[in-house]
Amino acid sequence: MESDLTETELKLADFMSEISEYCYSAGWIRNLEYALWHAVINGERKFGQSYITESDIETLIKLSTDANAWIVYDDEKEETALSLKEWAEKFKTDLERNEEIIKG
Repeated sequence: MESDLTETELKLADFMSEISEYCYSAGWIRNLEYALWHAVINGERKFGQSYITESDIETLIKLSTDANAWIVYDDEKEETALSLKEWAEKFKTDLERNEEIIKG
């Protein structure tokens, strides 16, 4: 839930949501966190009606580093911060189970 996020985590969550809005006209498209992390790792990519740009990626890296977190969406808790270490492990495990999660 946004109210549980620190100021730096909230900035990251808001920016991730902005990307979702301009690419999909949705506040938080399903599996957004996976598609954005995939872009952070692999570079610019098509996403919905637009692109995750190098500038977006640079901002995501800065905000996630500042927060030492990545934001995931949980149906019950909504926006939730995971440490970068926890997120990297979750991303790897979830991607191994389902490669479709990065498509967006």
